[in-house]
Amino acid sequence: MPRKPKSRAARADALLVAMPSVPRDVAERLRQAALVKDLAPRGMPAALERFFSRLATEGRAPEFAQAEDFAASAQSRTVFRTLLTALSRFAPEVPTAAAVPVKRDWDAWLNGRYNARTPRPRRSRREALRPEDWPEPWRDTLACLEKRVRRDGRRYRPLAPKTRDAVVQAVGLLALARENVIAEGCEPGNGFTPELAEAFLGFLVDRVNPASGEFIRFGTIADYFERVMRLAARAELYEPDGEASFGEILAACRAEEAEETPAKRAAMRAFRETHGLEGVLEAAVAASEEARDLPGHSDKAARLRRKAVVFALLVNGADRQGDLSEFRIGREIVRRADGSWEPAFRQSKTARWKENGPLWGLTGLLIDAHVLEGRPAWCIETRIAELDGCNLLSLRPEGFDTYHASKLLREAFEISGHLIRTAVTDLLRRHRPDAAWAVQRLLGHSVEWMQESYRSEFAEVASVEKYHAALEMLVRKETSPASSPRRRNRG
Repeated sequence: MPRKPKSRAARADALLVAMPSVPRDVAERLRQAALVKDLAPRGMPAALERFFSRLATEGRAPEFAQAEDFAASAQSRTVFRTLLTALSRFAPEVPTAAAVPVKRDWDAWLNGRYNARTPRPRRSRREALRPEDWPEPWRDTLACLEKRVRRDGRRYRPLAPKTRDAVVQAVGLLALARENVIAEGCEPGNGFTPELAEAFLGFLVDRVNPASGEFIRFGTIADYFERVMRLAARAELYEPDGEASFGEILAACRAEEAEETPAKRAAMRAFRETHGLEGVLEAAVAASEEARDLPGHSDKAARLRRKAVVFALLVNGADRQGDLSEFRIGREIVRRADGSWEPAFRQSKTARWKENGPLWGLTGLLIDAHVLEGRPAWCIETRIAELDGCNLLSLRPEGFDTYHASKLLREAFEISGHLIRTAVTDLLRRHRPDAAWAVQRLLGHSVEWMQESYRSEFAEVASVEKYHAALEMLVRKETSPASSPRRRNRG
């Protein structure tokens, strides 16, 4: 005679017996869910029992669960995902951020097993000639970019690595233009001659930006001329009248640049009218709020918390995105005993030291939430110790690429991180012209002409009062950055 099937209530009650190690409140939530409909995915009771049994054996509270606890409780990727689903539904108070390394390992295993493909050969898009393909006199002068030299009474300092790379790339294009001239039957020689200057101009004018499909701007052409002239002046590569010819073309390109529609200025105006700097801060808080309601181990939550930190840091410090992407906890950025965060670092572009004091309280709270990854606030000191030396954005020893911060900003506001830097410093200049020294310090610049290059031309920006009112509204909240702040009317 077939066995009479158990009722749903009886099956739900049996689950409690099968989960002796699971806290009563968690088990009761699961039983109540089983009374309504069958549990999906199957196996959640067993996964919870293994997990909490492991914690009991190790003598750890759920709040201190480690990656090895998640790994030991799941012998397959399916079981691991079932465990995370069960914890999210029935034990949301258990932080799951520690499961991220295990999740990453299982994903790598899955990709390696099922998505392994033979990589397609990449076709290089490089156009500039490498230094080994330059004329020998040019190649022999590369060393002068990395040391102090004196030419005709002028002293030249060593170039920063990023600037040096830009000069090498520009000279590589000049070498390519020279090769084209030789292919046409002319012999320009090895010096920087007026003929080479004209050939370089013609080469650049005919170039098309592969990203936009448009001819490159005169401002970009002028930048290339400035870079090749740096090498020529240091290495004394000019032939008679060569320096004058290169200089005349540079001046003409700068004049043409002034007549072009400035895309950067238009982008700044559109950003100011649509969002403004306070909008970036509000977006940072909103991202942190959204992450709060997601499981701590989820990739979406991690990306949202990272986005909140990036937005706040870009507005707070006006740092270059390349520097921001290299911040390491306990090195370039430190959490003080009073809970504030303070960056102090050597800028990659200028090699100058920058130290502007503690960050805003709002920025510090957002960084705390990012570092905690859903854990209780009292775990912050433990997390700081665990992450010592790790990249601030990735929370791992290795960081993201240089333009990761700009990618996040472009997704939300369609502008680059550099335009945020411009907007912040322009705001200070227009409303506190007496504080030019503060602008210089904020930018990390050391010369007056570089500051002037950041001055935008639109007639108005959001007032200082409005800007700081937005800060005050966000910073003076007594709750965490994941709480629900009162929204402003942006009519």
